[in-house]
Amino acid sequence: MKPGFEPIWAWPWVLLCCMAMLAVVAIGYPRRIRHLPGKTQRLLMTLRIVLVLLLTFWLLRPMVVIDTDGRSDAILYVLMDNSRSMETPDAAGGLTRRQALLDLFHQAQPLLDQLGESVEIRIRELADDLQPVSDDGPAATASGTSTAIGLNLDQLARESAQEKIAAILFWGDGRQAASGQRDIDPLQAARLLGREHRPLYTVPFGTADVSSSGMDLAVSELDVAGDVFVRNVVPVKVRLRAFGAQGRPSAVRILVEDRTGVAQGKSGKMVPVAQDRDNITVVPITAATESDDTIVSLQFVPQLAGEFKIAVEVDTLDGEVRTTNNRVETMIRVRSGGIRVAYLDRLRWEMKFLRRINVSNRIQLDFAPVRIDDRTQNSFDASWFEPGNYDAFIIGDVPAGSFTDEQQRQLFQCCEQGAGLMLIGGEHAFGVGGWEKTEIARLLPITMTAADQQLTGDIPMLPTRASQTNPILQIASPDQNAARWNSLPPLTGASLLRIKEGSGAQVLAESPTKVPLLVGQNTGRGRVLAFAGDTTWQWALEGGAAADAHERFWRQVIFWLTKMEYDGETPLWVTADPRDLSPGQTAELAFGLRDENGDAVNGVSYQVIVTGPDGTGDSVAARTETDHAAADYRETLDPGDYWVNVSADAGSGRGTLYAATRFLVNARDPELDNPAADPALMQELAHLSGGDFLTPDSMVERLSLWARNGLPSLQLKRSERINLWDNWYSLLLFVILIGTEWYLRKKRGLV
Repeated sequence: MKPGFEPIWAWPWVLLCCMAMLAVVAIGYPRRIRHLPGKTQRLLMTLRIVLVLLLTFWLLRPMVVIDTDGRSDAILYVLMDNSRSMETPDAAGGLTRRQALLDLFHQAQPLLDQLGESVEIRIRELADDLQPVSDDGPAATASGTSTAIGLNLDQLARESAQEKIAAILFWGDGRQAASGQRDIDPLQAARLLGREHRPLYTVPFGTADVSSSGMDLAVSELDVAGDVFVRNVVPVKVRLRAFGAQGRPSAVRILVEDRTGVAQGKSGKMVPVAQDRDNITVVPITAATESDDTIVSLQFVPQLAGEFKIAVEVDTLDGEVRTTNNRVETMIRVRSGGIRVAYLDRLRWEMKFLRRINVSNRIQLDFAPVRIDDRTQNSFDASWFEPGNYDAFIIGDVPAGSFTDEQQRQLFQCCEQGAGLMLIGGEHAFGVGGWEKTEIARLLPITMTAADQQLTGDIPMLPTRASQTNPILQIASPDQNAARWNSLPPLTGASLLRIKEGSGAQVLAESPTKVPLLVGQNTGRGRVLAFAGDTTWQWALEGGAAADAHERFWRQVIFWLTKMEYDGETPLWVTADPRDLSPGQTAELAFGLRDENGDAVNGVSYQVIVTGPDGTGDSVAARTETDHAAADYRETLDPGDYWVNVSADAGSGRGTLYAATRFLVNARDPELDNPAADPALMQELAHLSGGDFLTPDSMVERLSLWARNGLPSLQLKRSERINLWDNWYSLLLFVILIGTEWYLRKKRGLV
């Protein structure tokens, strides 16, 4: 207990006022009462002085402060890192970090038990999520697949939102290894704990240099352009880190996805690119130091257009402790530029509707009418058959005799050098038209004779079972494609096609009676198609979905012939960013619809399905942006390919359009790819939260101090202030004094 004063004014002024009042009483009051008896004079003078002193007492406003010690119930958290990086054997004595942490726990347990008499002890495992320790105690080995320190601290704050936390003990290697929504900044979480007076006392385990923990080669930071062009050199750079592999030879190489015969929605086989003058796809390397970090440069030349997966990998060394970081993948889009197609046919209905394909800026379809009755009337420009001038040729219902021998030879050379070729059926096509006598017959997947028959009647065209997912035949969404083919008008007649024995021919479409109608084949550098029908124009005449199917079929035929079946550009588009993700990272999807002029179409309803590596499709809600739509996909924990399929009603009679793209989640291990500890982060967490950065030994000493003296945050000083002037009895005393003086003066006739 100690006295105190809160004077109404400054001390000098209060004392001066007191002295002035006493002076007035001493000088003026005795003259007024000197005629009274001496005893009465002394009594009145005493009362007046006591009143002055009481007023002075009030001006000084005295009080008594009583200090007492108290204690508050609270919680002490112990967070132990349970992520797999804690299994790195870089602690003292060759122990793993987890073993060293458990040694500290066993030393601290008696002290924690002692502290538990005054505070609640909560022990938690920290990894993917904050989990209570089991009744059997902490696990001997760490098993968490990631370290989400920021997320775990946020979870702790929510768990104890209405409770007092005396201290948080955090023991671990301090390496934040999380991605996507789990990757919350741990420093921000520590700042929030500091503002709420919840200090972190951190103890680090492990070192920032993991070269001693085993041999490891790792590739990362794959640098390659997302959009490239066919037959252009594509530079590829990757960062290579080598730990403990001094002098060990290895090699870094490029692999590219082979999509030959692979349907959309399926992943192709990754194959090495052959090394030659243009393709520098294998680079031998030798780690020069114990911790070599270098940039490896490679390059390759894509030969096909489309969306492809590429990978860069480093050979695995014998005894390598981690292999999940030996490979990194991404997606690239190989563009081809415009496609030029020469269409040579007699004047008929098919020509009218096929020329509609020219509305696309990707395809230039040049039509040349052919006279079948008088070859001399056919004056084709010499450039039509120059190699490289056209990417594909479509020969309609015309006989071989409509072209000169030189033109036939040039056409064969163009196809030999990679141009696509398609022959359409009809009364003057194939063997009936004399094509079996030309060099072109060597390229075709069918046999022909002059006696070939023409099938009559209605002939429905249906994809074969083996070709239902072939890009040429995708005229609707996968679940509706077969029904759409069944709904199309049948062909009116067709040529009879016979498969050439020993060829690599593939029957893509057939009649209900298994008669081949569309047959394809690769011919070295080129591709050829033999199509028995010549009346697909009836699909276009019907309008609606059938007309849309007609245009899609022929566009996809051209893309397939030119090896660009995965590079088609449609009014409906979709992109994914980034194209390669870490597990748990969010994929940002963007999609939209263009009109005939290439302008964005607003107010479109989109259906978005993302199919993961396990084949399960998830519907994703779209949101409207300025000139397109977007969506976020977060279920990316499993490594592998994710296919994005978007459909939308195009309006204006265009029917439903479809678009697809792909992104991939790399098979990375955020815990073990680079398990280096981060003591600096542990120190910063302690600093920002108002705690302390300790060694295991100093942690035990700190717990021992707390066990003896109590936790500092629990020692509360309570101060009680008692005002001596602001009360009823001081006021009563004043009333009694002034009343008594007034009574005595009145009795003596002074009032």
